[in-house]
Amino acid sequence: LPRLAWIWLRKRRQERLIEQLPDGLTMMAGSMRAGASLQIALDLVVKESPAPLSQEFSVLLREQRLGLALEDSLRGLSQRLQLEDVDLFVSALTIAKEVGGNLSEILERLAATLRAKAVMEGKIRALTSQGKLQGIVVGLLPVFLAGVLYAMDPVAMMPLFTTLYGWATMAAILVMLLLGGLFIRKIVSIDV
Repeated sequence: LPRLAWIWLRKRRQERLIEQLPDGLTMMAGSMRAGASLQIALDLVVKESPAPLSQEFSVLLREQRLGLALEDSLRGLSQRLQLEDVDLFVSALTIAKEVGGNLSEILERLAATLRAKAVMEGKIRALTSQGKLQGIVVGLLPVFLAGVLYAMDPVAMMPLFTTLYGWATMAAILVMLLLGGLFIRKIVSIDV
């Protein structure tokens, strides 16, 4: 149970961070367009952004102040979070530092791309939620019907639980339910 709670909390934190990242990038781009350096732009994001994004960028800034190179700090951020959106941000900063270019424009385009990606993922989640619900209903229907039939006529249902044929039938039903759930999950999971 604690591991499941930790996974749930981590996923929720990652979703919040992904939601806040485009705004943080826009804030960085605006401050850099006004003439601020990358360090000042990161510091502005730490001060003005809510918790998950500000905490992660704060760690990034602390590592920088301790003398770690920008590339190493960014690589650490990417390894800590293991998110595709953060990997895009890290790649954009690394490439911009090596090659040069207008970093504020790069960050603005990345923010627009991440916003469009979030909109698309939201639409996909909304469209596949019906399939997920159908999978849950279809999966729980045999259990519900077995409970109703047992409540109506326990004598007729008892061989299902006491004989070898009954156990084989329940095993076959369980295998088919698992396969059906797997197929439905495969159908409704779309990777953007």
